[in-house]
Amino acid sequence: MTAQELFDLGQEHRRNKRFGEAINAFRAAADSPDATPEIISRSQASVELIQEINGFVNTDLMNP
Repeated sequence: MTAQELFDLGQEHRRNKRFGEAINAFRAAADSPDATPEIISRSQASVELIQEINGFVNTDLMNP
């Protein structure tokens, strides 16, 4: 698969809330030999966003 196809696959997984698979696809897109600087940057940003969302904890809701 090309870097663009892997990136698109990552977006599809993210839309379907399959975050682990999305991260794998984004990382594969960034590591692909045909990855452009834009795809690398967007893939890395997508991985960081997913990790930030999954790690979010609202302490106000946890400590009533």
